[in-house]
Amino acid sequence: MRRALAERATRVTVRCVLDLCCGTGAVTRALRESAPADAVVVGLDFSRGMLSRGVAAARQAGLSAIRWVQADASALPFKDGVFDAVVCAYALYELKGPTRGTMLQEVARSLSPGGRFLAMEHEVPTRPLPRFLFSLRLAVIGAEGARAFLGGEMHELGRVLSRVHREVLPPGKSKILAGYKRS
Repeated sequence: MRRALAERATRVTVRCVLDLCCGTGAVTRALRESAPADAVVVGLDFSRGMLSRGVAAARQAGLSAIRWVQADASALPFKDGVFDAVVCAYALYELKGPTRGTMLQEVARSLSPGGRFLAMEHEVPTRPLPRFLFSLRLAVIGAEGARAFLGGEMHELGRVLSRVHREVLPPGKSKILAGYKRS
């Protein structure tokens, strides 16, 4: 799934791409592998420990041309219009309070004209038991507003991006939410 996200982010030529809330860098490494050799690939996370694991995994995979940044997703330390693509895998639902909205505004600010944001999230299961377990997980992580986001994700992305769309990936357990920087 993470490779699918990276491939979609780099289908068009990217000069600079950001993996937001990158954790241990699985998507960051996939971006490095699928982006042009001269593209700048950045992994950003608030956790120094996660970034350290990402650096080690990238080194072990022979991927040294990745920049790692420790920062808050709701206060990106980048100039306006820097990134051709920003991706975020499995983190939107876990952002608490107004952080998600602020992060989306920061994403839009940091995207270049015509730049794209792609977020991968779990699709809400249709079968009763997996749906119950999914709801339980949301309750346990305490993601304030996560349930509301589930029904309004397209609307929330549409507040800061244009041409927002959703693609469910086979076998139907994950989806990619995508949109473009407004002109």
